[in-house]
Amino acid sequence: MAVTVLPHDLLRLTGAAALDAALPAWARAALAACPWVVVRRAPRPPGLIPIGVRGPARGQRHAALVAAGAVTLRVPPEELSPRRPGLPRLAATLCAVARVLAGEPGLGEEPGAVASWGPIGGVGFELASGHRATHSGSDLDLLLRAPRRLEPTEAAELVTAFSALPCAVDCQVETPCGGISLVEWARTGGPVMARTAGGPHLVDDPWHRG
Repeated sequence: MAVTVLPHDLLRLTGAAALDAALPAWARAALAACPWVVVRRAPRPPGLIPIGVRGPARGQRHAALVAAGAVTLRVPPEELSPRRPGLPRLAATLCAVARVLAGEPGLGEEPGAVASWGPIGGVGFELASGHRATHSGSDLDLLLRAPRRLEPTEAAELVTAFSALPCAVDCQVETPCGGISLVEWARTGGPVMARTAGGPHLVDDPWHRG
C-alpha cells in the first residue's frame, strides 16, 4: 500500500521477511509474535521507511529499513489518544492528560498551538498493536504536534500539570524544525535540542526555519 508516515507512527507489517536479513534472533522472534514497528526519525531512502523493532527487554531495540509496500496498516499517535491501556495507573494518567489539554486556553484544539496529541513509546505500541508492552513502572511517553509556536510559559504550565499526574509523563513536542523536549523548552525558551532526520541540532526557535 502507498503510505505516508511520520516519526512515532506505528506500522503493521507483512512479517519479518519484509526487513533486512541482518535482524538479530530476538527481533525476528518479536516480529513473528507481533508484526508491529515504529517509524524512526532518520533519512528515508526511496521506497523504504526507517523503523525500529521493539523486543520484550528494555535494551532490545533494533533500527532497520522496511519496504513501504510491506506496510499493511499505519496508526499515528493521535488516533490512540481516545484509547486506554490495561494498567489502571497508565489509563488514569492518559485520561488526565486529555483533561489537561482540553482545559488549557488555546491548547488541545484549533486554532491553538497544539493541533493534536497522542501516546508514544510503550503505551502507544501497546494500544496500536494490542500486545502488552508496559509494566507497573512504565512512564507515559507523549507526543504533542505543535505546528504553531508554543510559548515557554504555556509549556511550563503543561509541565506543572503533568507533574501532578499518577505516573511520570515524558513529553516531546513536534515542531516544524523537529522534536523537542517539553521540559527543556519550558525551562530555557531556546536554544533547545531538536531531533531531526539528520540527527540532533541546537536551534534557537523550533518554529522558525532559517
